Amino acid sequence: MKKTIIFTLVAYFAVSGCSFLDTVPGDAIVSGNMWTTEELAENGINGIYDVFYNKDINNTDPNKSSVTGLNRQGAEALGFTSGYFLSIPTLTNTALLAGNIWIEKEWKFGYDGIHRCNDAIANLHKAGLSEDKYNRMMCEARFLRAFFYHRLNMFFRGVPVYTEPVESSEAYRGTSTAEQVWALCIEDLTFCIENKYIYDNTLTTDYGRPSRGAAYALRGQIYMWMKDYEKAAEDLAKVKDCGYGLWEGEWGELFKFENEKSREMIFPLQFDETTGYSDNLQLMIGARDHYDGWTELLPNPDFVDTYTNADGTPFSWTRVPGLEDWNKIKWSQREVFFLRNHLETFSPVEYSNAVNRIGADIISKYYLPDGNEERIKAAYEGRDPRLKLSVWTPYSVMNCYSPVHNNGEPQLNKVFAYPYDRTTRGADGGDVYHDKCKVGAWFYMWRKYNETEKNRIPSRTQCKCDWPLIRYTDVHLMLAEALNEQGKTDEAIALVNEIRLRAGMPEVTGDQDAVREKIRYERRVELCLEGVNYFDEVRWGTYKDTKFISGVENGGLKAMWGRIWIKYYYKDNMTIWPVPLVETQRNPNLEPTPGWNY
Repeated sequence: MKKTIIFTLVAYFAVSGCSFLDTVPGDAIVSGNMWTTEELAENGINGIYDVFYNKDINNTDPNKSSVTGLNRQGAEALGFTSGYFLSIPTLTNTALLAGNIWIEKEWKFGYDGIHRCNDAIANLHKAGLSEDKYNRMMCEARFLRAFFYHRLNMFFRGVPVYTEPVESSEAYRGTSTAEQVWALCIEDLTFCIENKYIYDNTLTTDYGRPSRGAAYALRGQIYMWMKDYEKAAEDLAKVKDCGYGLWEGEWGELFKFENEKSREMIFPLQFDETTGYSDNLQLMIGARDHYDGWTELLPNPDFVDTYTNADGTPFSWTRVPGLEDWNKIKWSQREVFFLRNHLETFSPVEYSNAVNRIGADIISKYYLPDGNEERIKAAYEGRDPRLKLSVWTPYSVMNCYSPVHNNGEPQLNKVFAYPYDRTTRGADGGDVYHDKCKVGAWFYMWRKYNETEKNRIPSRTQCKCDWPLIRYTDVHLMLAEALNEQGKTDEAIALVNEIRLRAGMPEVTGDQDAVREKIRYERRVELCLEGVNYFDEVRWGTYKDTKFISGVENGGLKAMWGRIWIKYYYKDNMTIWPVPLVETQRNPNLEPTPGWNY
């Protein structure tokens, strides 16, 4: 059954024969005549949501102009928790280039949404709406405007502010400060919070649309960026009073479409199987045996290593039996620990190649023909349960489904093994076909949100599970952070332990500094693959130390054992994005951003 926002988008565009996108320029909307009836007003508000959707769902590259919508996977790949097998300009370029398309598209996404919101805010009064409907739609437009400006501000830290419709020829304002942009967001969200007509939540009525609880959540997040922890805590605490709350079931079950309307979902981006309003996440995180996925968005091995032991103590490779010498050999030689059993008989050619890559002395000393798989599997046992619910680890066993293998029937008990055995492709008990498994490089795969069973989705580009733009665990942990930063550490601990107990992890204790690190750990493992972590690391000032570990030399897309496959380059100023080159050329009042090449 279609969800409310998608249903109205599909119905409108089917009747109109054109997209709302086609009626307006990319940098401005002046369409007052479109708001003269209630039906047109509804269409106009729904047209704002169309900005969020990618219309080229067979393409996953955020560097391509045809890929539109909210760049969720790109934001995820920028963070510590993930890597991307495609180029990430701000990471993979040796210089900071203000002209790359990824930055341009993020700017355009924000302003496409903002100008649509401004058009609604200026013209809704013309539609002859009832007082309650007018106010709810006005709140919707102002919440969405705050969302777009906040996202722009997290990237750019200051952008031009437009609060009314403008002609393209008039869109020549200079940059407002980050503080001024956040002040506008707070003003819009305060309007929503204080409006008596907005629903406290939209879990059962107008599902997925903004609510008072969503406005409190977003305003609280903005106060966190402003480091006004007292106001942030006040707002974030009120989200629960609006009817939202923690998912109470098994942790991994939350990320299935059957549970997408739980109390966790404060502001979701809705998807279903309808062409044009589906998601293509499966295409990026699945293996070829998972609906023929491309395995492009990958868990970062450095992040995987941070998953603690089940008792809460830090994980260490050197404490795994048989891996005591992990730190004594080069990262490139650690591949020896991941090789499958009996590689010398499985494939003499692969074995010979491994010897040449790793070294005969290392193979002789560390390779266990009868126990290599079992030894590496032990490294992932006894860890935080969320690890195996989020990531496919070496030699995991899974059932798979791909329409192009095994005559369209499920493949049972497949093994995530290395090197990959191509002769077992499509067969029960064979190897998982990992699209990005290369000679000398084996990458983790995401299990979170990954569909592996037949008939769960129509195809790899027709995913229907809603994406949480804001969910309650995010709010809950941010509230813990706000309390801890005020010195209310005991209150913060109580909130963190609610999350820990739900996950089957022991409670935490400690002083303010220790609890700060525990909160950051929980946010990373709870919100990975949700496009949140990059903004967290930037807000905390930890981006260089996490994404690049100790600096430039350790940054990159890595194989499980640490081999850098695609190198990242840390640059000062990289976390404050530039006014795009094309915008400085168009608008003489926009100055180039310091530290970036124009």
